[in-house]
Amino acid sequence: MSNRAETIAKIIEQRQPLVQSIADVEEHLRNLTDLLRSLDQRRHILQDKLDEPEVCDRLSKIDFSPLRLQISTQLDQLHQLRHRFSRHTLNIGVVGLMGQGKSTFLQSISGLTDDEIPALRGGACTAVRSTIYHQPGDTYAEVTVHSEQTFLQEVIQPYYQELDLADPPKTIDEFAGTLPEFSGSDATKNSMYEHLKEDYHKHLPMYRHLLLSGAPRKLPPIPKERIHEYVAQRRFPQGELITFDHLAVREVKIFCPFKNSDVGKIALVDVPGLGDTRLGDEKLILETIGQEVDLVIFIRRPDRLRYGWEKRDTDLYNTAAEALNNLENRSFMILNHVTGTDDNLEACQKHQISIHDKHIDVIRCQIADCANPEETNGILDLVLNYLANNITYLDEQHARIYQKKLKKLQISINDELEKARLVLSGGLIVDDLNEQAKFLRLFNKLWANLTRGLEELLDHLDIAKDRDEQDIFKQQVESIIQTCKSDTGLPTEEPLNEIIARRFEEGDWQTTYAKYLHEIRNHLTRHFHAMDMGLKEYVEQAKFQVTEVLINQGQLGELTPGRGSAFLRAMAEIIPDNLVRLKHAFQTLSNFEMSYKANFHYRIRPHLDNLNPDKTNLRLSPSNATESREIKAKETLTYLETLQEEAVFKCQHALENFYGEPGQAAFAEVEEFVDQVLRAKDVKNEWQIFLFQEKAQVWSKEFGENQEGDDRQQWLSLVDQAIATNSLKELQFLN
Repeated sequence: MSNRAETIAKIIEQRQPLVQSIADVEEHLRNLTDLLRSLDQRRHILQDKLDEPEVCDRLSKIDFSPLRLQISTQLDQLHQLRHRFSRHTLNIGVVGLMGQGKSTFLQSISGLTDDEIPALRGGACTAVRSTIYHQPGDTYAEVTVHSEQTFLQEVIQPYYQELDLADPPKTIDEFAGTLPEFSGSDATKNSMYEHLKEDYHKHLPMYRHLLLSGAPRKLPPIPKERIHEYVAQRRFPQGELITFDHLAVREVKIFCPFKNSDVGKIALVDVPGLGDTRLGDEKLILETIGQEVDLVIFIRRPDRLRYGWEKRDTDLYNTAAEALNNLENRSFMILNHVTGTDDNLEACQKHQISIHDKHIDVIRCQIADCANPEETNGILDLVLNYLANNITYLDEQHARIYQKKLKKLQISINDELEKARLVLSGGLIVDDLNEQAKFLRLFNKLWANLTRGLEELLDHLDIAKDRDEQDIFKQQVESIIQTCKSDTGLPTEEPLNEIIARRFEEGDWQTTYAKYLHEIRNHLTRHFHAMDMGLKEYVEQAKFQVTEVLINQGQLGELTPGRGSAFLRAMAEIIPDNLVRLKHAFQTLSNFEMSYKANFHYRIRPHLDNLNPDKTNLRLSPSNATESREIKAKETLTYLETLQEEAVFKCQHALENFYGEPGQAAFAEVEEFVDQVLRAKDVKNEWQIFLFQEKAQVWSKEFGENQEGDDRQQWLSLVDQAIATNSLKELQFLN
């Protein structure tokens, strides 16, 4: 059992990377939606501006609205998929028609009673969707109640629409007024109207206090003895409701220790049984199975006199299959064997034999007494073992269906984007050859200047990286060493008296000596943290040199007023996401930093070992009764001075060997940047795309007034960004 519980826990953990991958795809789809919306807006602008009938006609045939609607649908489905894989339990949905023993089965598994999961004769007992979690400790519930808005939208509005009762109420006060009359003759609809009238409308004052404005809210934890108030619908024999709070409840989560404590991280999801005339049950089943469960257990209690599968059984199965794909490999059927005078074993056996004739395809159809904990837990063992062995494969198959839908959508979007790319081919593109030629001449000149400028900067940094004359870092280190020598952390005013007083405070000389060593070591290391200022200045100087080349030789100064790090950060934001290499190069250099903690602390630390009382090789001599306190204090002070001076000397000597490292690190980072922006594959093409997009600012005299060219450029730029965002690689969450 424990191995199975560990397997289930591991499966849940392994789902998490997939959750992040799905979230990334969702973000790309949202970006793609924004781009398609921008293209639609741009299309309308071009249609109004251009005096070219052929181009306008082609533009009119480009419409991304249907595709945006499809993306919205895919986003909803991916959100549900991510929610499914984000759960911290494997969820088993228990589904059955009214009165089949579903609640009895849940009681047998969980150890709960009629007080928490009612299983009483005489109609539907469970009133809300409940999820039962295995959790050691006391039993309690988390109850989520409707807000005024969700109550009206999810509970009341469907009645008004189904019964055609005029406009649904928009406020609780409006619903509390006179209820419209229903004049139809349909018996089922009349029964629905009675539910609306006698339950929800008549008893509104009894549960209205739970409905507040805003979002649905969680109540404080509900103790075991009060759970029934929110789960059960209890009635007098003549049908009148006795309890009312359940009418305002949206969802209940019950936490309790299962009878089998080794089941692992699982939850049983219970939904109200079908067969009542309340609206929303089928929708609730679809939502619950589609979003909340990994596997379904159907509960069916055959009638001992009138047995045989019925249409309502196949309808229920088909409803579940609509919500959960591959249901034949995700469901069990339990035939509820009732013992005693109503024994229905023969009927159960007949149903078991004939189940496949009705195309109710399940993993296994099993006979069990739902009131017998031993038999029901045997069923649960069977189900959990199947889940442990198969859920990873089932998850992948389930997710792959969504991936295929995305691939199909990606192809449709790409086809429309290719049409959009060519939409101006009969007008602006033909007239724009001179503009393209002008851009290429200017770009090639800029590229030559930028390449030369960055290469010369690399040569300069390569020569300078080993020099230490007038070096910022060297000056900073020398200043810190002088501070270490002048501000030692040693006792200064009447040091012997201070040491003697400290000895009385600590209790003995060895403890006093150890405490001083710790304090002097920490005092010394604090001085070295001041190196951060010099390192930061050094890094900023290197970034500034790069940006000077980008501004002067690369003509990028008009794109942002920032300089140094601010310029690099701004460029990383300006460059479109689809220009991956170029954007990454600017992001990397912008994020480059050096600090004492990261680059030098671990090298300095060993030279401070002699200031550690556990490692020092200079220890106080043993104390004796004849030795005066003054002599012992003088010995302590001498040792402390010696060790502090030694540590400073060692640190100074070590740091002298590192004077060139900041320069070497800065050179390496700049060289990597130059490699990425000049020498990487296809990066020159990315520069062309980027500079063409920004040509009006880079070459304002040549392109600043070219409105027609800008129109074309903006259109093509949006199309290119959309194509890059719509790449199949960006929309894949499965390998």
